[in-house]
Amino acid sequence: MQAVVDSKQKIIEAQEKRISSLDAANSRLMAALTQLKERYAVTSQRNGLSPSNTSSLQITENGEFRNSGNC
Repeated sequence: MQAVVDSKQKIIEAQEKRISSLDAANSRLMAALTQLKERYAVTSQRNGLSPSNTSSLQITENGEFRNSGNC
């Protein structure tokens, strides 16, 4: 019985480590996305485009991308 508990504990610890790794990667990706969006906004303004006329890339709570335009 103890062997089963130990085995499941190891699985849980591996999953926790994987979740932590994915959270860190997600944070880096979100920061990169924010930086790209800011650069795009600056470039659009330099080119005479209004940011309100550009589409906006958003990320839903489950990590999916959604493109919403303000046209």
